[in-house]
Amino acid sequence: MPQGDESRRNDRIGIENVHQFYTRRNLYTISKLFEVAKSYSDAHKLMFVVTSILPKLTNMNRYMPQHGSRAVVGPMANTLYIPPMFVENNSLDQYTFQKKKIAKAFVGLNYSPGSIHSATKNIIKNNSVDYVFTDPPFGANIMYSELNFLSESWLRVKTNNKKEAIQNKTQGKSTLDYQNLMTEGFNEYYRILKPGHWMTVEFSNTSAAVWNAIQNSIQRAGFIISSVTAIDNTRGGLHAMLGPTAVKQNLIISCYKAEEGFVEKMVNGNSELTVWEFVETHLNHIPIHLKQNNQTFAVLERNPKVILDRLISFFIVRGLPIPIDARDFHEGLKQRFVEIDEMFFTKEQAAEYDEKKSKTQNFIQLSLIVTNESDAIEWLKDKLRKDPKKYQDIMPEFRIATQSLRKGDTLPELQDILNENFIQESDGKWRTPDPNEAKDRDALRNKVLLKEFNGYIAVISQPKAKKLKEVRVEALRAGFKSCWEQKNFKTIVTLGDMIPQSILLEDEQLLMYYDIAKDRV
Repeated sequence: MPQGDESRRNDRIGIENVHQFYTRRNLYTISKLFEVAKSYSDAHKLMFVVTSILPKLTNMNRYMPQHGSRAVVGPMANTLYIPPMFVENNSLDQYTFQKKKIAKAFVGLNYSPGSIHSATKNIIKNNSVDYVFTDPPFGANIMYSELNFLSESWLRVKTNNKKEAIQNKTQGKSTLDYQNLMTEGFNEYYRILKPGHWMTVEFSNTSAAVWNAIQNSIQRAGFIISSVTAIDNTRGGLHAMLGPTAVKQNLIISCYKAEEGFVEKMVNGNSELTVWEFVETHLNHIPIHLKQNNQTFAVLERNPKVILDRLISFFIVRGLPIPIDARDFHEGLKQRFVEIDEMFFTKEQAAEYDEKKSKTQNFIQLSLIVTNESDAIEWLKDKLRKDPKKYQDIMPEFRIATQSLRKGDTLPELQDILNENFIQESDGKWRTPDPNEAKDRDALRNKVLLKEFNGYIAVISQPKAKKLKEVRVEALRAGFKSCWEQKNFKTIVTLGDMIPQSILLEDEQLLMYYDIAKDRV
């Protein structure tokens, strides 16, 4: 067996070679089946059958008596796990059974043009494909080439895994390496897809770092993400139910390639006008109404924070300065578009949304899970918007809400967050600021954040400086943005290498700045 994260999992029980995955009887029979199949003129057809039975002839087949008449449950998916009680299937019976299934499947089958090749080396013409659906590898979920080694050993071939898009310690592939390989594939999808057309990406992984890597790869290739929705798996395998990196629901990421000329117009046009043209175009690509079981669900992509993130990503990916700050963006959004249920619509969309919502019983709002300072500020805004409160009234709930903070991300004291973002009345109660007050708050907060960011730069500039164990993510965001505007890409990369990798990989904005700055140093 080759060296690998999964392929050497059985070393501890003395199974280090391919032949040890089979009983002696099945080894002999499989060898004879290969020998006979190769002797025929249409050998490829018989080889297709023989290779199809290989997974059911290993000692990985599990025997689980608690399942009664279905006690033979087959190998565990996506692993080379050998159970304490395995089943030796009859290879001749398996061959007969599989041959009939395959013959039946090919009856009346009409072939369509197709090819098999790496997504990073596509042979299809530019702007020629109507639609792309892809279910790519997801981080360290499945070690494809290692799992395939048993079959490849019989066929005398071996996968070149240099470009295998996975996270793998043995191959020396980190999350960033995985992301770069995924970007190569998405670049090709972008090249062959027609302008104005769509790509759907199926995603399944609970890791925030892998989630950001996928999103970053999609956006770096030039796509604009339109929506992320969940689909229920009708029958999840064991990994879907128990695995630490598996989820019971798959996510579907819908994204589009902008119409021809749109990107050039954004790059070369008036910066303020292009912002609102981008927003209107983007809103027209986002679902207007989500309904399930007679309930209306909030559309995450219509949240102002998410719309701004998509705008920022669009400009960063193309190496352009961000043409608007957050406060002016939120004000302009309210002036130009219609806000309903904390989501934004064009006038036509708002009318359609209201009509469809009126036909459902309940509205399900987005539930905010506080994992960082930005979430905490949004949580406080929601609490104080309609009902100003004193510090002592806010603190107990705030402590409960901020229990799920990311490791390595420091959260300022509640008093500091209130001072930087909210207004205190004479009676001691805190409230959200009006537009004029908000500008002053933003200026004060940005000054504080940049001061903290410069402190990090000073620390890592010292001789024999060590990596920072904890950082304030909002300070990094403000500092990276400032460095980006000054084209100081080296500082972004230097500091990015000195902060906890989990912080960098699990924050979409930081990862985007860092990843593109690396290409410009």
